Amino acid sequence: MSLNKPDIILYHPRTANSKHRLPMPMLALGSMLEGKYDYEIVDGNFFHNAYEQLAQVIERNDAKILGMTVMPGPQLQEAIRLVAGFRARFPKLKIIWGGYFPSNHTGVVLQSGWVDYVMRGPAEHDFVRLLDYLNGNGTACESILGLSYVENGRVVNHPQRALPVMDELPPWPYHRLGEVQRYLGKTYLGQRTTTLHTSYGCPFKCSFCAVVPIFDGGWVGRSAPLVADEAEFVVNKFGVDAVEFADNNFFTSMKRTALFAEEILRRQIKVTWWGEARPDTLEKYSDDVLRDMRRSGCKMIFLGAESGSALRLKQMNKGGTQTPETILRLAEKLKRHDLIPEFSFVLGAPAEDVDAALDEEIDFIRRVKRVNPRSEIIIYVYAPVPMLGSTLFDDVQKTGFAFPTRLEDWLLPQWTHLDLRRNPLTPWLKPHHIDKIHHFEAVLNARYPTNSDVRLTPARKRLLEIVGSWRYQTGFYRAPYEIKLLQRAFRYRQPEIEGF
Repeated sequence: MSLNKPDIILYHPRTANSKHRLPMPMLALGSMLEGKYDYEIVDGNFFHNAYEQLAQVIERNDAKILGMTVMPGPQLQEAIRLVAGFRARFPKLKIIWGGYFPSNHTGVVLQSGWVDYVMRGPAEHDFVRLLDYLNGNGTACESILGLSYVENGRVVNHPQRALPVMDELPPWPYHRLGEVQRYLGKTYLGQRTTTLHTSYGCPFKCSFCAVVPIFDGGWVGRSAPLVADEAEFVVNKFGVDAVEFADNNFFTSMKRTALFAEEILRRQIKVTWWGEARPDTLEKYSDDVLRDMRRSGCKMIFLGAESGSALRLKQMNKGGTQTPETILRLAEKLKRHDLIPEFSFVLGAPAEDVDAALDEEIDFIRRVKRVNPRSEIIIYVYAPVPMLGSTLFDDVQKTGFAFPTRLEDWLLPQWTHLDLRRNPLTPWLKPHHIDKIHHFEAVLNARYPTNSDVRLTPARKRLLEIVGSWRYQTGFYRAPYEIKLLQRAFRYRQPEIEGF
């Protein structure tokens, strides 16, 4: 491999959102390659024919390595089709996958024969070591942590590396993206929104979350002054006015959050920001910290409420001090501080009486709205995560549910639905259960249109509210065709689809 030739391609497959977002995994990997290997970051969001256009990049550079990040959903669908074709077209190309899907389904990925290596978990350091090994630079394969591959027909998994010290990681190589301005989008947060990533993992082990098998309850974060440095850099360099912190749990440390807010205020950085939190963690935040967060530009916080049932919270291993009452208290507390909670709920987990369980969740969501009408509600349909030993996954397996054993089967419609958490076709959910969830969701989004759809004019919001009010007030959610027609006409974007 030569420093003068980009024979390493870091490819970011197309994501679900229509807006372009920074290819953060590729920037993280690229930061470790600077000065060691030449490489090119290629973003599939700007391709109209990913297979042919990426093939042209590979051929033009005579690339030897193709690294891809693969999330469940649209990225997975594209990534499978690419590697299935590239295996025959570029037989000498080494294909390496990283990301949530291959970290959780390592064996299925490698046994396809289309992927040579999987890097599990954060791979900044060991991706470089893998390149050294492939380049014959004296690195022993056995020393590469988090690496998986097939040897003599058997999948070999090396132990995973401890989480990195975030403050020691180099800055992202924005210059590798070409025109950064194309990644800045208009959102509810601001006119020029970007994404940053400041921590790895989450200290909790919720049994429905794909993060847990990878980080096993570990969490590390960049120090508050360096987080403020990053925010200040993108504001001054690119004219950013809003930041989405894409951490799994940005608010894990109240001390770090408080210091970050203080730094933003002290430096007078003009930026609006958003992050993800766990409700029972954020409830412990003092009023002073919440006040400073709002003053520093925090506008909305994503919170994993998950369920309004104490029984299902236990089933999901939410543990800790989170209860349904936690959500209600937090909704009221954030209202006082002018912070908008964005509560996510996971409906449709295994239950003895699914209809009764769904009714309980719907009633609770209505309670949240009564406490704080500005609360954003995001509804997902439960999709299993391969977490051996968890009560929830044990219940799932008892129903006969099993993941595909072949990578190509993830292209089948039922598994696409599972990845998108819209209709996972799990055995215990019947069509009328899915209808109940989506019908309530449509009425809820009419009565309380989301703020995250910036294209929705005040007049259209008001029309939706009028049409949805009678259904919401009477609790009649069945067959809301008039609402769905309006939402289709307005190209209404639900917050779980639009995001930031």
